[in-house]
Amino acid sequence: MIGWLRLMAFALVGLTIIYFFVGLYSRSVRREKLEKRWVSEGLEGDRDAWIEEGMKAYDRGLKKKLLWLIYILPLTAATVAFYVVNFK
Repeated sequence: MIGWLRLMAFALVGLTIIYFFVGLYSRSVRREKLEKRWVSEGLEGDRDAWIEEGMKAYDRGLKKKLLWLIYILPLTAATVAFYVVNFK
């Protein structure tokens, strides 16, 4: 049981690192899309404020929330595997 808890602790550390880097990548891709849209549509006004509004919308959106699946799916699969191996 202690070995299982140690494995889960290391998994959480690894998943946190993955979550952090995927989150950074996702935000940079979204920011780049907003910058390209600004240029392609020829919008006028404060470019930085418009991009920040788009990033706030991204932070409230579904794509940001789906990043939590990085934690949920592997931990659920590991827990189910632990249960099946030990209690069935």
